[in-house]
Amino acid sequence: IYIFMNKINKPLVIVANGKFPENPIPLEILNNAKYIIACDGATDKLLKNGYSPDIIIGDLDSISASNKEKYKDIILEISNQSENDLRKAINLSEQNNINKLSIIGASGNREDHLIGNIFSLFKYPKINIKIFTNSGIFRLINNSKKLKSFKGQKISIFTVDNTIKIKTSGLKYNFNKNTISTLFYGTLNESIKDIITFELSHGSLLIYQSYK
Repeated sequence: IYIFMNKINKPLVIVANGKFPENPIPLEILNNAKYIIACDGATDKLLKNGYSPDIIIGDLDSISASNKEKYKDIILEISNQSENDLRKAINLSEQNNINKLSIIGASGNREDHLIGNIFSLFKYPKINIKIFTNSGIFRLINNSKKLKSFKGQKISIFTVDNTIKIKTSGLKYNFNKNTISTLFYGTLNESIKDIITFELSHGSLLIYQSYK
C-alpha cells in the first residue's frame, strides 16, 4: 500500500495513456485539477501539451527514457501485470481515501484498452469515478440515482449482472423493472428530459451520456 497522506488533493485527475483529449470538456477537467496522476506513457503526452504530473504510476514500459530519468523522484513503479496502469492509479487513490476522481485519456487508441478501462469501473462501486472521453462521460451508478441530462442526449446502459431489475424515467425507451440480458441491449437510448432517474433492484449499472 502506497500512502501519500496530505499530498493527493482534489479535484484529482488520472490521465490514462490513450489519445490526449481534444474536446474542451475533458480539457477543462484537466485544467481544474489540483492533482494529476499520469499512467506511464501518458506522462509524455501531458508534458507535450504543457501539463505536469504529480505522480507517475505504472510498469514504466511506455514512458520515454528521458522523462523516466527526469521525473524519477515522482515515479511509483508497480509491475503487477494483473492490473493495468489505470487500475493501479485508481487503487492508489482509493488507498489515500480519495472517493471522487476523473479520468481522461482512456480512449482513442486501442479499443481493447478502452473496453478494459471502462469496465474497470465495476471494481470500484464505492468511488465516484467519471471517465471523460472526446464524446461523453462514463460513470457507475448504484441503487437509485438522478442524473442531469438534456433532451436528445444519447444514453447507453451497460451491466455485467443480467439479474438487475431496472426502472427508469426520462428516457425515450424506459425500463419498467426490466433486465438487460446482454451487453448491448441497453445501448442507443436517448433522454427526453432534463433529469433522468434510475431505480435498481441491486448492483451497479454503467451509464454513458453524450456531451451533445
